[in-house]
Amino acid sequence: MAAHSSEPTYLILGAGCFGASTVYHLITEKPNARVTLIDRGPFPNPTAAAHDLNKIIRADYPDLVYMKLALEAQDQWRYEPLFRPFYHETGMIFVEDFGMGRKTYDNYKTLLGEKSSAELLDPEVAQQSFDGVFKTANWTGVKKNFYNSRSGWGEADKAMTALIQAAVDLGVQYVGDGVSKLLFDDTSKCTGVLTGNGRVLHADRIVLATGASIAQLLADSAPRNKQLQVNGRQIAAAATSCYLFVPENRRERLKNAPVVFNGLDHTHGESVPLTPDGYLKFNFETSFTNFEFHQESGQMISMPPMRRSQSIWSQDVPDELKEKVQIAVKHIYGKEVEGLPIKNYRMCWDAVTPNQDWIISPHPQSENLFIVGGGSFHAWKFLPIVGKYVVQMLDGRLDGNLTKKWAWDRSDQGAACEMYIPRRDLKDMKGYRES
Repeated sequence: MAAHSSEPTYLILGAGCFGASTVYHLITEKPNARVTLIDRGPFPNPTAAAHDLNKIIRADYPDLVYMKLALEAQDQWRYEPLFRPFYHETGMIFVEDFGMGRKTYDNYKTLLGEKSSAELLDPEVAQQSFDGVFKTANWTGVKKNFYNSRSGWGEADKAMTALIQAAVDLGVQYVGDGVSKLLFDDTSKCTGVLTGNGRVLHADRIVLATGASIAQLLADSAPRNKQLQVNGRQIAAAATSCYLFVPENRRERLKNAPVVFNGLDHTHGESVPLTPDGYLKFNFETSFTNFEFHQESGQMISMPPMRRSQSIWSQDVPDELKEKVQIAVKHIYGKEVEGLPIKNYRMCWDAVTPNQDWIISPHPQSENLFIVGGGSFHAWKFLPIVGKYVVQMLDGRLDGNLTKKWAWDRSDQGAACEMYIPRRDLKDMKGYRES
């Protein structure tokens, strides 16, 4: 589609949650613009954090800003025809002892008053609910359970595919060559990209939304330009997931289970309810880095491993991480899943900021370059709406408070999801192997 003379041209790098949502909102708001989305291979990219069996969809936040945004996103999941087929409202229960549920409950009461569906349950009552599937779960240390019947989960891959396809149908060009480097002129202005197959693509506005690879791509592209580097504003980190298959004769008792967040020290896990075809997914929440020395720029950078099998569903996960997520499985469902083998594991790589606020910002040291990322393991649920805010940023009309919250240069005070801060490095894990 030819670009209208009054519209800028756009290159969006990365077809994950941020990139996919951005191109959809760009093309719906600016139908005459030339919008190009670039990623590696066909969409959705299986190494992207957004590519998954399923993801949790909740507005259950101690942070009021993200709660308001998530409530907006949930309306889209419930009622928008593009997203509604992939949303399952199963409810969500918190199993923790550090006050996250209480703070979230209070936020709902502040925002919604009597319309809030949030509850605080006695553990004895909660463990008897949901057909008793949590009777043998490890809830040691819990005094109250936060429960919200209006939370749920989404079919991640299917929703991503539908959104990108909708954008392509509206005129977005999808390029599956990947990005080798960003191109800069002598003033550090970003002029375009070099694709993986050697093509040069130019645009008026380049949006860097490659998630866990942002720091590495900037270092590869301008290794001697220190002002362009990420410098700790976000770091690549991964959390561990697994899934098991539940045979039909054991599914009935699990059908009414909610999403579970078990934040107790002995577990640090989550579970997404049974899928229609019998899969049950679990996450081990404690994340980790993968620091490598970047020779050209002379800096240590955390980046996804080179081996593709360490970013997709596979068995290529260190033994220690397998053991940790196995503990989450056991503690979340107890005897209900006893004897069911884990089918696959995954290290899901995302970019984490110090306070888990996203980055949706112009790069102050590079004209035409915009950074969109820092999802910090809690961005996917905003898939229907986050692109709207990216477009507002690109147009210079983003709300002032959000502009400050999501700026490239900002205070790191606060914590949207503090549990996601990485604690260790991949190479320190028992059972890690280089190749």
